[in-house]
Amino acid sequence: MASHPRLRSNTASDLISQLPEDIKHRILECLNTREVARTAVLSKQWNDVWLRHGRLVFDWDLGDLLGGNICLKMITNVLLLRSGPVKKFTLAISKFEPALKQSDIDVLCRFLSRNGIEKLHLSIDADGDTGEYYTVPVCVISCPTIKQLQLGYMYFCWPVNTQPASMFYGVTSLKFHFMEFKPNDTGILPSIPHLEILVFFDCDGINHFVISAPKLKCLSFATRIVAEWKFFELHFPVIETLRFSVCPLYNKATAAINVQERFPIATNLQVIKLTNFSFAHTKCITLVIQLLRKCPKLHKLEINSMEYRHCMIYGREFQCPDPTSLKDPESLFNDQDLCKLKTVKMKEFRGLRGEMLFIEAILSKSPVLEEVFIMESVGIDASVAFKMTREMTSFPRASPKAKIVFGDPKGS
Repeated sequence: MASHPRLRSNTASDLISQLPEDIKHRILECLNTREVARTAVLSKQWNDVWLRHGRLVFDWDLGDLLGGNICLKMITNVLLLRSGPVKKFTLAISKFEPALKQSDIDVLCRFLSRNGIEKLHLSIDADGDTGEYYTVPVCVISCPTIKQLQLGYMYFCWPVNTQPASMFYGVTSLKFHFMEFKPNDTGILPSIPHLEILVFFDCDGINHFVISAPKLKCLSFATRIVAEWKFFELHFPVIETLRFSVCPLYNKATAAINVQERFPIATNLQVIKLTNFSFAHTKCITLVIQLLRKCPKLHKLEINSMEYRHCMIYGREFQCPDPTSLKDPESLFNDQDLCKLKTVKMKEFRGLRGEMLFIEAILSKSPVLEEVFIMESVGIDASVAFKMTREMTSFPRASPKAKIVFGDPKGS
């Protein structure tokens, strides 16, 4: 009987050692950095796997525990111990005392760029109080092996002595969070030949990030900062999915509508997802209508409206639609505008006149429409909800398959 514990221990050890190498690496990916380090210290078998593990994550928890110098030394030691390429690396940390130097970031990125990095995430909040950022190292911009790149809390400066053809050459996914883009003084329009996904979240100066991306499929844009329409126009002919916040475009709404004849046709655009939308703003509704009329292949539309308290923040412009401009829903679209539209999903629905007119227009001009999903606002009055439900069910429908589905606002 005394030998049973030893037998069970050896059996467990054999089970671990028999696991395929890729399974062991997947297990390590599910652990945070501290758990991986602890496992490697306690087991020689896992230590050997850890030394070959090429997917490293140093996140916000690590930054809370260590100072800048200690953290940098630890990261450097971990990288130098690698016996293989580092294909995935994440450094998402807050400000340190003492702070890391720009040269520290440069050295770290040079090492990664020479060791087969494919997925890189750098979010380094140098000093959230002063707003000072680190600058994206040139070696990151010109690294040929990077395929997925996410950058946050940094300055992006266009490199002067780098060949334009080498900028983000292999990148397929490019995501920017809380970035500031500096003007491009090189006079060159860089081309990113393999880029498919481009995301901006709360960035400043994105009008300076003008590129050619012939294979771009998804453009996502959520920011407080106003973007010029020419930024969108450059990518409209190729993208298939567009996600953007309508709110930053309010100040440009009138200008965009006046240049309707120059608004490009989005030949391949199939999915549109709008956030921060206000049906209480006539120009906002008109702007989106102009957008939808330029998307002949659109088959899915999602609109997430602003909550009422957020609408109030933006002040006097948020007023009820002018009844003379939206009085006839059937005039908003022609018979060809929505000929491919199959699904419409609307959240924070409050039964505003603008919302009802929009739904009526969609139903009357979408011949292949299958479903309109309505998620009511949490605070909507029961009598209002009943009234708008009854009104919507009476709207004429161009598609015999069209149905209106109401969802529970607390269920998603």
